[in-house]
Amino acid sequence: MQHLYSHTVGKGRPLVLLHGWGMNSRVWGPVLSELEKLARVTCIDLPGHGNNSHLPLGLLETAIDQLAGHIPQDAIMMGWSLGGLIAQGLAHALPDKVAGLAMIASTPKFVAEGGWQHGVSPELLATFGNNLQVDYMGTVRRFFALQFLNTKTDSRMVNVLRETIMEQPASISALEDGLNILRTADFSQMPVKQPSLWMLGKLDKLIPVSLADALPGMGYGHIALINSAAHVPFVTHPAIFMGHVGAFLKTF
Repeated sequence: MQHLYSHTVGKGRPLVLLHGWGMNSRVWGPVLSELEKLARVTCIDLPGHGNNSHLPLGLLETAIDQLAGHIPQDAIMMGWSLGGLIAQGLAHALPDKVAGLAMIASTPKFVAEGGWQHGVSPELLATFGNNLQVDYMGTVRRFFALQFLNTKTDSRMVNVLRETIMEQPASISALEDGLNILRTADFSQMPVKQPSLWMLGKLDKLIPVSLADALPGMGYGHIALINSAAHVPFVTHPAIFMGHVGAFLKTF
């Protein structure tokens, strides 16, 4: 098992946090003190990100293999965006270890294609990929800004959070691998069996609100749609976020 940096706080049921593309576990800062009151929280920097930027991310299967040994027994996985796709992969790979999932602004399939229209265009991801080669830091900063589009936020707080995250930037190879996972991961025909909370922002520019209508047909019944939130509800709406998470954790 390859050693991954992680940080654990709090007591109680294991809750593992997986962040999104180009970010690291520092993004959970606005809610970490509240989460640790409810659970034993482990924040993992994905391979290629944050304190693990020296490690390759690779394909989805590679990422799952790297993370598998770091998931506690009976863990609830909280995956945000890209982290949610990886969490779904872990739920399938470790059915006896992963007890539940909290999917935050995530999706069974990130790209809209074929019969699945609840995602972003392949062209948008291609644009991010092309821009990485030209302006790697600028591309990540623009992606960060896109996640807060149309929300009322404390711009100073958001800027501080962004700069804190960017102190430990992801490697460019991990960013490319992450885009590949976003482009190819597909759980639209493979719903996870574990109890799952899906928390979506109505104003999200990356995860279409139509996903909320598609999830029940996949067998998912616990869906929280936050009207005034976009892609980062735990930053913009921490009290509402914690209310949904707290209620979900009480079901275990």
